[in-house]
Amino acid sequence: MWWWIPLRSLWRNRRRALLSVAIISLGSALSFFVLGFLDSARAQIVASSVDEYGNFQVASPLLWNDDADGYEYLLTPERAETVRSIVANDPAYVGSTVQLQFPALLAAGDRTQVIRVTALEPGNGILDFSEVVERGRALEATDVAALLIGRSLADRLSIDVGDVVTVTLTTVDGAYNASPFQIVGVFTFPSEQVELQTVVAPLRFGQLLLATDGVDRIVVSLDEIAATEVSRSRVQRRLDAEGSALEARTWNELSPIYEQLSSYFDLLFGFLSLAISVLVFFIILQVLTLAFLERTREIGTLRALGTTQGEVFRLFFSESGWLAVLGSGVGIAAGAVLGLGFNALKLQWLPPGTVEETTLSVRIGWSTALVPFIVSFVATVLSALYPALQAARLQIVDALRVE
Repeated sequence: MWWWIPLRSLWRNRRRALLSVAIISLGSALSFFVLGFLDSARAQIVASSVDEYGNFQVASPLLWNDDADGYEYLLTPERAETVRSIVANDPAYVGSTVQLQFPALLAAGDRTQVIRVTALEPGNGILDFSEVVERGRALEATDVAALLIGRSLADRLSIDVGDVVTVTLTTVDGAYNASPFQIVGVFTFPSEQVELQTVVAPLRFGQLLLATDGVDRIVVSLDEIAATEVSRSRVQRRLDAEGSALEARTWNELSPIYEQLSSYFDLLFGFLSLAISVLVFFIILQVLTLAFLERTREIGTLRALGTTQGEVFRLFFSESGWLAVLGSGVGIAAGAVLGLGFNALKLQWLPPGTVEETTLSVRIGWSTALVPFIVSFVATVLSALYPALQAARLQIVDALRVE
């Protein structure tokens, strides 16, 4: 019954208990709301990055080396097929495709733009830009000199579906090559940089222009994003066992913006949690210290009746535990209600570097609630240590002498 007595003591001092619960719940609710908002924003960035890069890519390490000379990182068709057969044996595997990317210059009349051509297998079902085509159509297997361009690039150069542009590039042998392309579709993408710099062409024609039959990467799609790291590790071990000297990199390693924003989100929530913890700690410390002073005679009576110092400490410490549980629980519930109300507003904003507005939202779930609950609980319990120790050390005679 020791756990019931502290609860009755809190009920006897309802005003003080309610004040403490309100303070703790406010901190928990704010932490829950902010963490849910950051988790939702992070999830949108993750989805966008996977749409751009796939779950992971396999290529020669030279591909991601800025000091690489020429196109020595290209993979032969036989080598690429061997890699695809290796990744196809992974339990989380859904599909794979190959790509060939190279820089070029796109000219439309008297206007030019430096671009990166992504030559891919049309209709591969993994990463072919077909789902983001806004105007026109996606690439088809029978296409030759066909091109998909981003909406931002189309607006900048004043071109659209049906127009003919010229793409100039340097082949793998260092020779100049140029070819006309007809724009068959305009795609949209969350990143303005992708829309401005990326154009999509059929793989076979891209290889013809570059004078090669190779590809530079294998893009792998998995059944879920959470399986990326484990699957990449399994594939990398198989590649190393084959002696292929290739490297598998995940979407977050290939997306510089994700690493930057994710670190910023973690830092932001860390500072917020620290501020709320310190605030809750000192407020509850003050409340419990005042409660200790008000209950000095009660403590003396308990000690005179034979209650040990350890039992007094446990009594006061258990009261703080109840406050921590009740306050944190109420705060999580309040934060969830606040999040649901915020989500119902469907507020829109345009993130920096994007071209389309996105809906602001708060992720609500047990994973979001766990950290705010623990932070508030620990801050409350720690704030009770000093008052509980002071109460336990109080001498009986001194306590009963207090008016």
